[in-house]
Amino acid sequence: MNSFEEIYAENYRTMFRVAARMVGNIEDVSDILQEIFIDFFNKTSSGKIIQHPKSWLYRATVNKCIDNHRSKKNLQDLDSAGSIQTGTELVEARELNEIILIAFSKLKPEEKLLATVYSEGLSYKEISEVTGIKFSSVGKMLSRTLKKMEIELKKQKYELY
Repeated sequence: MNSFEEIYAENYRTMFRVAARMVGNIEDVSDILQEIFIDFFNKTSSGKIIQHPKSWLYRATVNKCIDNHRSKKNLQDLDSAGSIQTGTELVEARELNEIILIAFSKLKPEEKLLATVYSEGLSYKEISEVTGIKFSSVGKMLSRTLKKMEIELKKQKYELY
């Protein structure tokens, strides 16, 4: 079994991205991740064996983000800088980011969760474990969510391809 430090190092950035997409406020994301990793450390140091740490961390991250959303009653957009760009590239990247965030904001919380974990490259089985959606329903729900995003993007005059 991996040590806490190894699990932390392997998963922190991924959980940060997931939380940032769901919550959007960097301070809240930092607080959420701190709570999650403290909880994980306490559980494992007290002898509890967590068979699939990455799945546990995804689920805990998602749950904490949902709790945060409920307490704040709205999700905030995250304006991530990404890579350093100049001139026209920067303007285009910001405009695209804004268009995508607007479309993303139109989704229901469970659809945001589904789109977020899908964007992280999880398999349908992992998505099912993280979201609690039946494995047999993941593909259908994901297809509907992505179609909804596509419709919202087209409303903003943005074509996916």
